[in-house]
Amino acid sequence: MANTQHRMRILMISAEGPPLQRAGALVDVMDALPSALRTRGHEVSAVLPFYREIKETRALKKKDSGITVDVQVGDKVYTARYLEGRSAGGVQLFLIRCDEFFDRPGMYGERGKPYDDNAARFIFFCKAALELARRLTPQVQILHVHDWAAALVPVYVNALGLPFKTVLTIHHVADQGSFWGLDFALTNLPERFFTLRGIEFLGRLNFLKGGILYADRLTTVSEHYRREILTPAGSHGLDGVLRENAHRLSAIL
Repeated sequence: MANTQHRMRILMISAEGPPLQRAGALVDVMDALPSALRTRGHEVSAVLPFYREIKETRALKKKDSGITVDVQVGDKVYTARYLEGRSAGGVQLFLIRCDEFFDRPGMYGERGKPYDDNAARFIFFCKAALELARRLTPQVQILHVHDWAAALVPVYVNALGLPFKTVLTIHHVADQGSFWGLDFALTNLPERFFTLRGIEFLGRLNFLKGGILYADRLTTVSEHYRREILTPAGSHGLDGVLRENAHRLSAIL
């Protein structure tokens, strides 16, 4: 168990979490886990995209953090602005604002159809979250990323040689962030990452596979789900990758 002698600065990176008002395991965990870590003496913040739904949430008081960063996605550059607030549980929240990507009716799509630019949207999110982590003081030690939308963060930490430890929690292995292979160019990563031993899977860019390969630790919310995703039936194709990395995979509960 952690104590004040081992207090850590942790940044949770997730596409979902409070103050979003929706039922789902990811939102529930993003509500409960930071509070649990804080009771153990750790300093925990969370970063999410500044979706339209959050923009319209009057209960959340938001202020400009004063941090602005230009983020490259492929051959284009987008500006990330960072807002700051606190969740109902008292956790420090950072919200990444880029209206071109996030000021939309849905988070991932509309009327059952994903947005065509989701690869670019969440490459931007991963890069912008990492730029925030590099600027926070005291220095962040652990980046705890959740599900596919944040899973490229450990890949960038590896590629850039950054001084963070990374943890990936897999909540829903069926959603992998699988995109056309041509979308790899949007990552601006060296070509060596788009291989069988990298973030390529069946000829496509696969965010979740990248996180599995490059995170220092892998977790699931339950032991039952940990066992399930190591099977062909429960892994949605990633059982081989997960079994190879099972020594780094544990259950939070």
